[in-house]
Amino acid sequence: MPFPLPQNEMPRLESLRNFRILGTSCEQVFDDFARLAAVICDAPVAIITFVDEQRVWFKAKVGLELDEIPRDGSFCAYAILQPDVLVIPDPLSDERFMSSFLVKEIGIQFYAGIPLITDDAHPVGTLAVMDRVPHLMTEEQSDSLRILARRMMRELALRRTKEIQLPHQRLHLVPSHRSVTILIVEDNSNLRNLLQRTLEAVGLTVLSAADGAEGLRLCQEYDGTIDLMVSDIVMPRLNGLQLADQVRAAHPAMKCLFITGFGEEFLELRELIKIEAIILEKPFLPSELLRKLEDMLNSCNQGNAAAG
Repeated sequence: MPFPLPQNEMPRLESLRNFRILGTSCEQVFDDFARLAAVICDAPVAIITFVDEQRVWFKAKVGLELDEIPRDGSFCAYAILQPDVLVIPDPLSDERFMSSFLVKEIGIQFYAGIPLITDDAHPVGTLAVMDRVPHLMTEEQSDSLRILARRMMRELALRRTKEIQLPHQRLHLVPSHRSVTILIVEDNSNLRNLLQRTLEAVGLTVLSAADGAEGLRLCQEYDGTIDLMVSDIVMPRLNGLQLADQVRAAHPAMKCLFITGFGEEFLELRELIKIEAIILEKPFLPSELLRKLEDMLNSCNQGNAAAG
């Protein structure tokens, strides 16, 4: 690709999608962050952006009427590679940016942007100021951008936490007579840890595996009942469908919830959906996973009560 990629591009994109921020409408809190940046840095243009595979999407902007620009040649494509503020004092003489959209079409001649970095060190976007004439940036202004960026990421993290916690107030996943054990099999460590924290927060016992082979080993070693397996489909060594077939030999009553971003590529899923398996397409919110599990476990409990 013509623009540089961070070393952690795939998990970075997953972190971005987990925020569910792309394509959302304007919000006062983000508009305020952008306006503060413009005022503090004495710049006519300020933006809050999120960078996906091919584009830079604007969540908030001051002095600019754009919704998105191509990632190729953008300032943000380079800003997310930096640990700190990136300052471009003269983009017209910088071969990286002299042909970019903002320089050629908007006339930007100064840029200063700081990456928006998640707790797991993924740069998902930028907070930036720009000018159409040469511009100076003081250390105090750079430090103010750092503070605003940290505050903004706390705001995003708080929003995501609320999305996870609100559904917990109405979930009743754990039967009173025993605990419920969930097996998570997911090769993306960030997603696996997030799902584990989410399920343990509502009182579930969680077994965690990084791939199908490890998941199979846990099932063979576990003496208790595994009620439900949450497994990615595309994994090294042993994929989710193969794992489900082998695990049911030891746990025939176990239900399966498959998570995948490639559902349309697996024809086997059509038959699984018809019987007892459920599919959850990536990207999804942890709250969506909880609702799926609630439905599946409640269905199991109702079936057991009817049989009794």
